[in-house]
Amino acid sequence: MVPSILTPKGPPIDHPSEPYFDLGSYQWVVTSDSPEAQLWANRGLIWAYSFNYEEGLKCFERAAKSEPSCAMAYWGIAFCAGPNYNKAWTFFAKQDVLSSTRTANEALEHASQLAAQGTPTEQRLIEALAARFPPTDTVPDDFSHLDRAYADAMRPVYQAHPEDVDVAALFAEALMCISPRGLWNLDTGKPTGSHSVEAREIIETAFESPEGFSHPAHCHLYIHLMEMSPTPELALPAADRLRGMVPDASHMLHMPTHIDAAVGDYRRGVDSNNEAIAADDKYFAIESESLLYRAYRVHYVSAKLYSALMSGRFRDALAAAEKLEQIIDNKLLTATRLNMADWVEAHLASKAHVLIRFGRWEDILCLELPVDRKLYCSTTAVILYARGIAFSALGRIEEAEAAQLEFIAARELVPKSRLNSIPAKEYDVLGVAAAMLAGELHYRKGNVDIAFSTLREAAAREDALAYSDPPPWMQPVRHALGGLLLEQGRVEDAEQVFREDTGYAKGFPRRKAKPNNVWGLHGLHEALTRAGKEDEATLRSLTLYVDVKLQ
Repeated sequence: MVPSILTPKGPPIDHPSEPYFDLGSYQWVVTSDSPEAQLWANRGLIWAYSFNYEEGLKCFERAAKSEPSCAMAYWGIAFCAGPNYNKAWTFFAKQDVLSSTRTANEALEHASQLAAQGTPTEQRLIEALAARFPPTDTVPDDFSHLDRAYADAMRPVYQAHPEDVDVAALFAEALMCISPRGLWNLDTGKPTGSHSVEAREIIETAFESPEGFSHPAHCHLYIHLMEMSPTPELALPAADRLRGMVPDASHMLHMPTHIDAAVGDYRRGVDSNNEAIAADDKYFAIESESLLYRAYRVHYVSAKLYSALMSGRFRDALAAAEKLEQIIDNKLLTATRLNMADWVEAHLASKAHVLIRFGRWEDILCLELPVDRKLYCSTTAVILYARGIAFSALGRIEEAEAAQLEFIAARELVPKSRLNSIPAKEYDVLGVAAAMLAGELHYRKGNVDIAFSTLREAAAREDALAYSDPPPWMQPVRHALGGLLLEQGRVEDAEQVFREDTGYAKGFPRRKAKPNNVWGLHGLHEALTRAGKEDEATLRSLTLYVDVKLQ
């Protein structure tokens, strides 16, 4: 008997020939006598590889309904119910942990009972996955031992089946989940542990085989693995192979843009995120119940917005901001199953960032503050910050100071649980805004030295933010700092600031730079020209996008 918690709900199982999302050509074979169970298990794994675990869970449940004796259907239910690279245990609320572990443990118990009917590989995968979960109804204070236990349990599975590209992908994912979004030290460029090195070796070994070379999970995971490294361009071939590999999985359409941004190909970042947004529009028109995946949807629009900002494309950036206002509605923010406000509300203020970026000061002053300032606390704070910047730029200093005080008070109302983008906390991000606004105000009041000191503090705060892509702070502080230094004739200092911003400063961490962005390149070109370094300025003009016309 299938445990009641695993009983699938919803419409009857589709016939294999009926229309479905296009998930590409990759096939995962499980032990099954049912074509329907095989179909849904394959779909479930592709969705899991594409980080849509909610949809993957539904597919594995359908596989179990089609064939209750399919052990890997229950393995898949457990796998999708648990943590992953983007939702580590630390982001599970207590009730979420209890629900997920109950689902996973019941599914694994059922899978274990059926494992003898499967292959040795399937038996080992089922046994290893059990290490990922605490006992049902138990929430430990620290989950790190579970992450390491699962990786350690997957190692002998991989060693026994090194030729199995799916086993290799699952092992690499387990290793990466030991320190998600923390696989490299941004300051030193070194891996943060042996698990990062081991995961890289596994994926690069898999790429040597025809099956691994074009495997959706390996291409996907390699992007995550290398995006924080000092050599993200090594993942460009994998990123290019991934483009279109899983046509209706928005995450797979989006993922190459992590490397696009890392190497400064922002225009391609806009285009690829447009494809991801279109895929999501198709998906959410059909699957309206998905909740957490809406945070992914927000992420892709934000990634487009950032790429548009960095390539000087006002219309695209504004369109992205307006799209965010459409998809982050009150219903989403007040959903009771998950605290979605903590996941996505901070992105609602994106229009203010766009207007600041393109100097639309009067438009900023027309932005309306939210009525519910508790729910929309981040939005409130950012709009007040934007007003302070706008008033300052317009020379309306007293009004700017008043907005600054309101912003400081509003920032303190932002809960520490609210995220900007995983894993950066919105309160910390607003700390950059606080220093930047203070610096801009000092400059407008004539306190130039204090202004530059404060803006350098803002840049330091920006550099110290937890890594995320797109960056949690979308207005590089060095753009304002460098521009004002040039305005004061401090050309040498401005040149250094813009070299850091664009990645040309010796000793400055590469992954804290914003390579090939039009704003920093224009600033560097101007600084070089004023310094009489015409040859280098000309070289930059010829080799980079210095002369891109702002749209």
